[in-house]
Amino acid sequence: MKKVIAVAGLGAAIALGSLVGAGTASADNFTVCPSGMSGVSTDDTSCAFADNVRWAWYSQPGTIVTAYSPITNRSYTMQCTPTATTFWPVAKRCVGVNSYGVGLIVFVD
Repeated sequence: MKKVIAVAGLGAAIALGSLVGAGTASADNFTVCPSGMSGVSTDDTSCAFADNVRWAWYSQPGTIVTAYSPITNRSYTMQCTPTATTFWPVAKRCVGVNSYGVGLIVFVD
């Protein structure tokens, strides 16, 4: 069962704007993945990739991580910033861009 969660923007939307040219948003909706430890906010982002972003966040130093997508067989650079959600009071919002210039947004616990 997927849960859709709303996230208040805490300035992290600025990071997405700088990566994909979008304006600042006040809130994101995301779907919690079956693992319960990550979530996806865009249609071009899979839960398998979101779980790999979470693993990358906890295994790589710094706020910029590289994660592999088993769906596209490519690795993507994601910039993660702290945020708070109604589902996870302390979370990370990770943003990147795929090879078509489409924004990727992942939330990790």
